[in-house]
This record gives sequence, structure tokens and C-alpha cells, in this order.
Amino acid sequence: MKHICPRCKRISADSNLWCQEVYCPAEHAVEIMDNGEWFGNIEIIELLVVTGSSAIYRARRSGAPVILKIAHPGCEERLRREALTFLEMSQSMAHPVLPRLLAAHQQGQVTEYPFGYIVSGSQPRLYEVFDHADGDILANYLLKVPQPWFQYVGWMAISLADVIALLHRFQKLHLGLNPSVILVRFDKQDVPRLVLLDLGFADVPANIQKNWSPLFCPPSYTAPEVINMDGKIGPASDVYGLGMVLYEMLAGHPAFPQGQLKENEIYAAVRQGAFQPTKRSDLKNIPELAEKSINRNYAQRPADILQFAAQLQANFPLMPREKKGVKINWRAIGIVIGAALAISLILLFALVTLPR
Repeated sequence: MKHICPRCKRISADSNLWCQEVYCPAEHAVEIMDNGEWFGNIEIIELLVVTGSSAIYRARRSGAPVILKIAHPGCEERLRREALTFLEMSQSMAHPVLPRLLAAHQQGQVTEYPFGYIVSGSQPRLYEVFDHADGDILANYLLKVPQPWFQYVGWMAISLADVIALLHRFQKLHLGLNPSVILVRFDKQDVPRLVLLDLGFADVPANIQKNWSPLFCPPSYTAPEVINMDGKIGPASDVYGLGMVLYEMLAGHPAFPQGQLKENEIYAAVRQGAFQPTKRSDLKNIPELAEKSINRNYAQRPADILQFAAQLQANFPLMPREKKGVKINWRAIGIVIGAALAISLILLFALVTLPR
């Protein structure tokens, strides 16, 4: 195993990790697994992303590709809460932006084991398992394409708004939307399709004081009212997070660049609302909507995600439905071919053995 700093992403092959950020002491480093290592009966293929509360991997279980999420020490309760929320939401509807939760233990059902634990180094490690999903982490994609085509931007923001609206139907807030917890791929029609890998806070607003941790969201994407823990914290707090992702795709950079400021400086800038306009004079309405949604004043943003989504949809064409390829049942085809060959051989044998 290796150790990684969740803030600056510095990696050490042993426990002697020195972090270059003064606000992130080395003792906050977390373990990550190498390609080819095993987590119980799950083989690690590659690390997808390290968030403040978990490490997410591409992996393989019993030959089948999966996505594995392992909670960092101290974040076990959040993962437990998230797994139960994923289960609750999936029982309501199969949303295309939600990963499909699998049973943590193959011998049981997902309703029995929405999460599991394995003892590693005498410490229980809580984890979730999801069905495999293709794509790249949105944060990585934005490093390659800082300002995607505006129509892609709109469709991605609308997709995120739709899944957060579903979360709000269950009376729970995310409060941690950022490009590092979103998987993006492009289908055969070149339309962006997203998967939300993390539900952030995943709890009701009444529990914010008890269950919130700064680990659930990078400082740049944390709503001012959540930093201050004063005033109203509600649906417009998630409008802020979605607006930050939208702003970043429009402007080509985050509203508050993390690499240039210390953590306390970022929080101060967020509280002040000191961001620059997107300078997208080629677009109408959308830059203004992005900037309004990240207003430091809760009451100045769109009131909820549905209102935000409606304003977005008014400026973009309808997102095309994904055309699913026809799945070929090779097993059935093999059976048919085998049966045809057997019949042919029987007929051939009968012809050969007939009296002449």
C-alpha cells in the first residue's frame, strides 16, 4: 500500500509522507492500494480518484469489472449513510446518473449488504461496490479540455441537476458537488453521460451540525453558509455546488483556484464571494445563471435545483436519449450453431449408412 495526502495528492511508498501544505499535516495521509493488490476477493485494477472521505478504484470481482469505494479512517459513518441512501434511491428508480449499487458480499442481496467491511491491519475498512461504469473523472477531463463545447456544458449541468433533484426528493442534501466525484464518458452520438460517484453529506439538513465534515467537500466548492454554519442551509446550498461546476466549465478554471491559495484563504475568498466573471460574451443567460448560482448570499441564488434546471433547459436543446446497442447473446448463438451441426452430422451419418 501507499500513502497519499488528500489535499496536495503527494504520494509516498511508505508511511514517511511529508505534505507540502502547512494546513494538511502528514498524519492526515491515507492509505491507497496499488494495481494488482487484493481487497478481500476484489482485485484492484487502478485508482480512479481520492476524495476527502474515500478512495475509489476500478476493480474486478469474480472476473467481473466493478467500482470499489473504500472509506478513509474516520469516515466510515458517512459511507454507511451514503450506501443506505444509494439503496433507497435505487429502489425508487434506476437513474442513469447514479451508479448501480451491488451487494458488498456476493453471497447476499444488496438489501442485506449495501456496504461491507474487511479487516485490514486489525482495522475494519468499510466499502461499497458498484457495477462497472466507463469514463474519466470530470476533473481530469477538464484538465485536457478546460472549456468544453457550451452544449456539452449545458447537458452535463442539466444531468447533474436532475440527479440532485432526486436526492432532494428524499429530503437529503449533497453539499459536496465538485468535478472529482463525477465520471464522464461520451456515447456513440458524442453526447456526455455522467455518473455521480459520491453523495457527499447524504443526510437531512437537521443533521448538518452533527454529521458535517470539511472532508466531504473541497474548500473551493463549499457553500459559504456551510463554512460559517449560520443561516439557512438547504436546497440552494446544492445549487451553489452545481453552479461552481457550471462556472468552472464555462470559465475554464475554478472560481477559487485551490492550488494558488491556502485553505483558510480559500474559505475567506468563498465567504467574500470574490470570484471573477466568466467573461463568456459569446453566450447569453448561462454565464449570468452560473454567477447568480454561486452568489455568497443564499437568498440570491435560484431557490432550488428544479428552478435552476428549468432556467438551464430554457437555453439548450433537449438532450438526446442514449441509443443502447443490441446485446448479442453469444451463448444462445453457440447453442443454435451446435444444434445445427449435430443435426447435420446425424443426417450425414444416415445418408452414409443407408443401403444402396
